[in-house]
Amino acid sequence: MEMKKMAEFRVGRGHDGPARVGEYIMNDVAFETPILISPEISRANPLHYMTLGRDPTRQRPMISTIPFTMKLDELVKAEPNDSDSILLPSMISFSSLSADAGTLLLRHQIEFINSVKDTIDPSRLIIRVPENIDFEVFESYLHDFHSMGIRAAAFTFDGLLGSVDTESIHLRSALPASWLSTALGKITPSMVPFLFYTGFDIIDCGYSIEAAVTGTRLWRNDSERIEQGAFHRFCSCIHCVSFSDDSNSKLIETLQNHNLDVYNEILSESIHAMKNGRLRWLVESMTHVSPNHASLLRQVDKQSYSFLEEFTPTTGTDVVPLIGPESYNSPVVRRYREYLEARYTPPSGKRIVLLLPCSAKKPYSDSKSHRRFLETIESALGRTVGSVAQVILTSPLGVVPRELERIFPAANYDIPVTGDWDAEETELGAEALIHYLDKIDSESTVVAHVSGGYLGIVKSAESKVSQSIIYTTPETSATSWESRQALHETLVDLKNVLQLKDTPPRQLEEIVRATADFQFGSGAGDMLVPENAKLGGKPYRQIVCRIEKEQVCSFIASSGSISLTLNGAKLLAPLNRYWVRLDAPQVKGGSIFAVGIKKADSEIRPGDEVIILNNEEQVIAVGKSEMSGREMCELPRGRAVSIRHKMEG
Repeated sequence: MEMKKMAEFRVGRGHDGPARVGEYIMNDVAFETPILISPEISRANPLHYMTLGRDPTRQRPMISTIPFTMKLDELVKAEPNDSDSILLPSMISFSSLSADAGTLLLRHQIEFINSVKDTIDPSRLIIRVPENIDFEVFESYLHDFHSMGIRAAAFTFDGLLGSVDTESIHLRSALPASWLSTALGKITPSMVPFLFYTGFDIIDCGYSIEAAVTGTRLWRNDSERIEQGAFHRFCSCIHCVSFSDDSNSKLIETLQNHNLDVYNEILSESIHAMKNGRLRWLVESMTHVSPNHASLLRQVDKQSYSFLEEFTPTTGTDVVPLIGPESYNSPVVRRYREYLEARYTPPSGKRIVLLLPCSAKKPYSDSKSHRRFLETIESALGRTVGSVAQVILTSPLGVVPRELERIFPAANYDIPVTGDWDAEETELGAEALIHYLDKIDSESTVVAHVSGGYLGIVKSAESKVSQSIIYTTPETSATSWESRQALHETLVDLKNVLQLKDTPPRQLEEIVRATADFQFGSGAGDMLVPENAKLGGKPYRQIVCRIEKEQVCSFIASSGSISLTLNGAKLLAPLNRYWVRLDAPQVKGGSIFAVGIKKADSEIRPGDEVIILNNEEQVIAVGKSEMSGREMCELPRGRAVSIRHKMEG
């Protein structure tokens, strides 16, 4: 029998966590993803699913589901449309089977694929993923499915936002980057942003029909039963204008149309948020729908952090809203704390560590309070100011060294300020402060110019650090005149007691070195800024670093990041980090596409500065990554790197 047509999933450009846009091509019909799917086709939902053989007359592509009892000859007789994708069969009473049921289902699907591979192209088949399968076992089976040509998987959700839903999201993280991911089951509108954020491309909105049949009208965060004579919420949609006068059959149709519009509205909002880098904020805001929503996000952040972080951009210029406890361990926040602990080294020669409170305005140096702090510090210490390390305490980042105040997300985050800190905030801040002070000479003196919740952080850490701590604001605000006067007097006393000596200004070197270490890993700062380096510029605009008159890098204040030249890339190449290897001698054009990449560093994230190597291990270009390192290796197409400098050949 002639081989049928293929299906193909193409990942588009852009990221906000695992969320992505793309298109799913079924024969010659392309559906933009993310997309909603339901049992019935409509203007709002062009893609639908149906049991194979129930509607042989329809022409539009759909996802056909195969009953477990259907045999191969029956499948052939049913004549699936050439354009259809096919959801592989489950097993009878699957939920009542033993603990090995998940493995049995995967084996059953492999047998089915082998039985139809000469009739149906494997790219059209969608595997069902059992929720009670061990993660490592599922990963091992994925290799088999991938080698057979499978490129799509479907996961089940029960709508309870408990262990089943958590495990389905965790299992989804095992999929290769090139696979299409489908979420099926009872999915309410409030779950749509979450599922999109965690990487689902097709989302089942069939619950809109089930709810309509039971007389339930859905809202983005809630639902209501429609009963004769009862109070009903106002709705301005065209479907609900006169629903109270409808007959029962008409009411169901009205509710179904309304419910579908709600799903589409929130999916549209989610896509818009993703394109503006605010999808995580939208997901966090939806956690207030119910305690289960908040619990699910916290569980996923904990269990699938590496998956979420891998696709979260490392740069940005827009405000990053951090609205509460759900933000404490978001990928961008947790990654900052981990990078600071693992990569950052404080500048040498610091005899005093000054702890300061954060400010609403970012970067902190631009705020009125920090301008006053800086005036006080310079007035007290004069030319010995280089002996002080300034550290800002903040939630939920923990600590921000002054030389890193312009990096992402330290320069971008926004939090609600009440003056009250919860126990988790205090613990996170104290841990970050302890890790920072572990890198400081134990003979250095810590001056804590903080109050309120900031003071709580220092008190929590005090018994676990080796340095002595002096408090300057025990009973008043750190920004008050009295407190700043106390800070001035304390610094003057320390200047005399410690016999601080005049130090040449090293602010530019400290900023570039610290940023390089944070961005490329420990050691990068010393390689880019050796003792013979010459730096010029302004911290609030641009700092240019040259070695023997050759520019190696620039610090760009607006993004808080290092921009390499080819010379700088050659200096960092021995670190063997953030590299992309081509199977070609040189770069042509202004972009590198995934198809041309031989291998890439798995640590690369969207937005990273990357070093391009040719097939002879020579540095031939530098640029900005548009996708993660894993995607560069797994995706068959798409822009991987935007080139900024390249060798001209």
